[in-house]
Amino acid sequence: MMAVASNVDAANGTGQQNSTQQNKRPNIIFFLVDDMGWQDTSLPFWTQKTHYNEVYETPNMERLAKRGMMFTQAYAASVSSPSRCSLITGANNARHRVTNWTLERDKSVDFPSDVVNCPDWNINGVSQVEGTPNTYVATSFVDLLRQNGYHTIHCGKAHFGAMDTPGENPTHWGFEVNIAGHAAGGLATYLSELNYGHKKDGTPTSLMSIPGLEKYWGTGTFVTEALTKEAIGALNKAKKYNQPFFLYMSHYAIHIPVDRDERFFSKYVRKGLSDKEAAYASLIEGMDKSLGDLMDWVDKSGEADNTIIIFMSD
Repeated sequence: MMAVASNVDAANGTGQQNSTQQNKRPNIIFFLVDDMGWQDTSLPFWTQKTHYNEVYETPNMERLAKRGMMFTQAYAASVSSPSRCSLITGANNARHRVTNWTLERDKSVDFPSDVVNCPDWNINGVSQVEGTPNTYVATSFVDLLRQNGYHTIHCGKAHFGAMDTPGENPTHWGFEVNIAGHAAGGLATYLSELNYGHKKDGTPTSLMSIPGLEKYWGTGTFVTEALTKEAIGALNKAKKYNQPFFLYMSHYAIHIPVDRDERFFSKYVRKGLSDKEAAYASLIEGMDKSLGDLMDWVDKSGEADNTIIIFMSD
């Protein structure tokens, strides 16, 4: 599902574009949510509200939709790697041949079967250079933006290429800034109390441990909020560069594990949801708060008339 809001002014009061407006390229914020279903929102993507639309609270998705347009017939692949490989390369699944999620180099994640022979798919994901087997090689649209004057920022989940391949690192795809992106497509935990999946000495406890957020360890900051704070910090810096920016805001939410975001959890328990259902709802509303915080930044920074915001789930 996807909602798009564009506040780019086309003309001045006289109905004529001046040269400054014509030459000013819009900022772009691409807000991507992981594993979100089309009913996991208070914003209906159908002709009427469903039961789940009544349960969840996503006021900022509603706010975004009122300022832009909604696409209600869009769909994505059922697994995150194929969707994200399509996004970064512009190629569909049949062409890039990434058909399942990727993680470790040269290792398939397909379950063995006595009935079906699994295809020889691109288990290492996508790459921007030749030389790695089982990858699809392509140029990233992000690199094209960077080459044309955009400051490019990646924040959150990447999942473009397997570990120890050129595709694993967002900076290889043209992102000048990478916040917490790596080869893994999930996360060990959302909780800072568990150091987002690290021991106290910094050793990762799993391949899903989120890198680069050490300053939030033990602070009680849910990872969705930590990523949002880091993204806003990067935008504050980008504002000083006097060039358009592209922010790829790629949340780990609402992927498992279904940890409680305590900022919103109790509200949904009071609504009658079970603890697990309330935790899931809190993940959704925490993601929505992040969207609102970024929209607030755009408004307060004076960039609202020159920023396009695109919201999508993988």
